[in-house]
Amino acid sequence: MKISGKRLDLQALTAAELSAGTHSETAAMLEQTVGCKITPAILDDEMLYALKVRHAKVLQNEKHYLWYTCWAVIHREEQQIIGFLILKGLPNEQGEVIIGYVIDEGHWGKGYGTEAVRCLNEWIFSHPAAHWVIADTEPDNAASHKLLQHLGAEQYRETDELIWWRIGRPETANVRGNFAAGS
Repeated sequence: MKISGKRLDLQALTAAELSAGTHSETAAMLEQTVGCKITPAILDDEMLYALKVRHAKVLQNEKHYLWYTCWAVIHREEQQIIGFLILKGLPNEQGEVIIGYVIDEGHWGKGYGTEAVRCLNEWIFSHPAAHWVIADTEPDNAASHKLLQHLGAEQYRETDELIWWRIGRPETANVRGNFAAGS
């Protein structure tokens, strides 16, 4: 499945695309199956681990794999994968969907992360059971804080290690006052 934004496409990775085990295998497989180059810096050990975890989750939830996979963030003009979005499951009992994201450092500060998360959120909120998108950030990750605030997220929990943010479904946010003015 593919979602298109203004400058980016998001492509849900299949179990086969998630299955490659090493950096070079993963990059080569993604380039071949997705049909574009991949920014090598985003396939670090942490991202390779995330791909393995998502692969296991997709195999356990094949019917709903779109909710458990990584989505490649493709820069349309460059025809290059510049990041990933991660969905961590179907909406829970509270209507929460947890996401993660990474954008290649060379593409920071250009609004690509905001556009990618906004596109995925629109898709998530098209599901009637989804009421909240949840993301966590490290306390010193000012760029992620700014991205989430720009999308109308509110900080609702904090520990020493993480800050938790939530974005409400547009009609939920209006009723509950969870979107910042101008979002």
